Amino acid sequence: MKTKILNFCKAAVFFLLLAVCILAATVVVRRKESSYKYADFFDKAKNDQIDVLFMGSSHVINAVNPATLYRNYGITAYNMGGHGSVMQATYWELIEALDYCKPKWVVVDAYMLEKDYQYLDVMEENADPGDINTSVEQLHLNMDAWPLGRLKIAAVNDLIKDPDKRNQFLFDFIVYHDRWSELDENDYRALTGNADRNQLFGAEMRYDVEKTPVTYPDPQEGALLSGHTVGQEYLRKIIDECQRDGIGVVVTYLPFCADTDDKIAANSAGAVAGEYGVPYINMLDKDIIDIRTDLNDTGHLNASGAEKVSRFLGQWLTDNADLADHRGDASYSDWQNKADAYYGSISDMAASEDDLYTELELLSLNEVSGIVYFNQGSGAFHDDTLRKMVSNIAGTDTIYQANGPYILINDVGSGKTYEAFDDGFLGGVPTAMGNLIYQPVEARFRFLYAEENEEMNYLYDDEHADFDIQVITYDPASGEVLTHRYYRSYGNRYRTD
Repeated sequence: MKTKILNFCKAAVFFLLLAVCILAATVVVRRKESSYKYADFFDKAKNDQIDVLFMGSSHVINAVNPATLYRNYGITAYNMGGHGSVMQATYWELIEALDYCKPKWVVVDAYMLEKDYQYLDVMEENADPGDINTSVEQLHLNMDAWPLGRLKIAAVNDLIKDPDKRNQFLFDFIVYHDRWSELDENDYRALTGNADRNQLFGAEMRYDVEKTPVTYPDPQEGALLSGHTVGQEYLRKIIDECQRDGIGVVVTYLPFCADTDDKIAANSAGAVAGEYGVPYINMLDKDIIDIRTDLNDTGHLNASGAEKVSRFLGQWLTDNADLADHRGDASYSDWQNKADAYYGSISDMAASEDDLYTELELLSLNEVSGIVYFNQGSGAFHDDTLRKMVSNIAGTDTIYQANGPYILINDVGSGKTYEAFDDGFLGGVPTAMGNLIYQPVEARFRFLYAEENEEMNYLYDDEHADFDIQVITYDPASGEVLTHRYYRSYGNRYRTD
């Protein structure tokens, strides 16, 4: 009898250790994108610290920055957007999220409302196999982080038709078991819960500038989608779910280079919102961003655009949603720390970026002070995107009056900007660098110095005499020069050598 008990215990220990090893292997080999995105969601939801959920596609990921919302309004929001998320995927992501938290408001973006298919692994008739594979692959970002349970099973059954593909989401070891050759330190840190995590509460910022944005004709006034779509059905389900739970809901259509069909879908989103009496914000119709400065590509915003959209939404929520301002509350210190870290990174990037467009985009966020100088004859005066970016920083259209030279001083510490062009000069303008004097002299020679140090001419040295563009960044408080970059223009291209 004792032998049987001993053997049973040995077997039980063996199978327990085996189960632990399999579980550990599953955690290690799983791709970390989903857990990276949602790690802070689970932590903040557990502590009941999420007041707003932002739902939608990559348009949301790149357009709504919770760090901006917290820094400027004290709003605690999580960006739940998923790459390629159609409305039915967004619906199930919301249902999963509501199992962990009850936000006061849900903001759902209606991009891809016109999509009229149920299953992501089938899509439309004659869909391109590559598009189907991408759609299924992108769903892993939404799904992998959620534990296996009744909701996940229901979601996968609703979104995926092929039983084999369903199993890849329910038992993702099937997909990731052969990742051993790709593993790195971060994969193993997942075993202790210390893997890397998204530092922007689910958002992702982009920093390129779309140089050739496009515009499309508007549809006929009042034009709507011609028939009922799956996208509309799931938008209704999202609104229904929020209203049943007593959660405020607002529908948005975020800005990008929308074509005519997109604009019709945006009209239809407003019609659905109107059926339920919920607010609708169509940002295609609002002067919030400038497509010449605020796009990363034709479909997504860059950090400058995200700053503008996030501030707009933050102000709307402040005015309409009756949300608490959590700034100064010690229990929300992680929100403050991550907001501070994000804006600190903007300062660092602005001082280290060597792409002229991106550098000007970062300077427009006003985290670091800057001086922009275009010499007479510079190609910058014929580059509408570049001139618009300078205008974005200055807050004026003065750059469009200039034939050359032109200078802009953006002194963030004082909130003042100073400009001069052609034969104009600046006399002792107060900045953190001192009282700066600017005086053009001839095509390749100009003065910029502080009254306190007349021997230091910032705009001239022999080595860079033939460079036609200069950008200087300096600390807004101390006035310390952080970087001084020189660019040569070649048409609409700019090089530092």
